[in-house]
Amino acid sequence: MTTKGEIWQKWTDRYIDTESPIPLFETDETLTVEYKNYGKDDRRILKRSEEMETLVREEGRKVINDWSTSDDTYDGLIYLMYWLEDGNVIPLYVGKAGKYGRDGEGLSANLRGLRGTSTGKFARWGDGHYYHIGNLSAIIFDHDKNQKQKYEKWANRLFEEGRQLRQQTYFWTKAWRQDDVGLYHDFEVPLEQLEYQIIGLISDLHSGRLLNEEGA
Repeated sequence: MTTKGEIWQKWTDRYIDTESPIPLFETDETLTVEYKNYGKDDRRILKRSEEMETLVREEGRKVINDWSTSDDTYDGLIYLMYWLEDGNVIPLYVGKAGKYGRDGEGLSANLRGLRGTSTGKFARWGDGHYYHIGNLSAIIFDHDKNQKQKYEKWANRLFEEGRQLRQQTYFWTKAWRQDDVGLYHDFEVPLEQLEYQIIGLISDLHSGRLLNEEGA
C-alpha cells in the first residue's frame, strides 16, 4: 500500500526541481532578508529574490498568453512556499492564482500586471496591501495598515528575529496545464482540485508546519 509520504514524494519528484531550488527572498549570508521601499508612503517591503520574480513572470505569462489566444491549455498558477529537509519538500503554504477574474471570462487581476513591471499584485505575492509580501512586510516592519493575524503566524514560522530567516525558504510555481496530473493515480486534475488535494495531504503529513487556513 502506498503511503501518503510516498504519494507526496512521487509528485514533488515529478514537478519540483529540488537540486536547484529558488529562494523566495533576497538575503545576505546570515539569511537576513533585504528590503526595498515601495508605494506612495515609501514603506519598507521585504525583497523577493530575482530568481523568484523571473519564475513568476515566466510561468504567469504562459497563462496570460493562453488567455489571449483562447487556447485553454492552462488553468492558472499553482505555487508553494516551502523548506527543504534532507532533500524533501516541506510545504509551508500552498495556493493558486487562477486564469480568470471574478466574471469567469476576463484575465485575473492577480496575473494582469505580470505583462509589465508591476509588483503590486504579482500573482498574489505582491508588495501591495492585501497581498502576501505586502501583508508579511506589514508585520515585520510594523506598518499601520494590514497587520492581519494570519501573517503573524507567517512571521513567527519564517523568522528567527527581525528579518533573519530560521532557514532558507524556497518558492515554486508552475503554470498548471489541464493535462497535468495530480497526486493520485496519475489522473489529470484542474487547478482548484489540485490545491485541495495538496492541502488535504499536507495537512495530514505536516499539520504543524502548514500555514494555510480554511479558505485561505
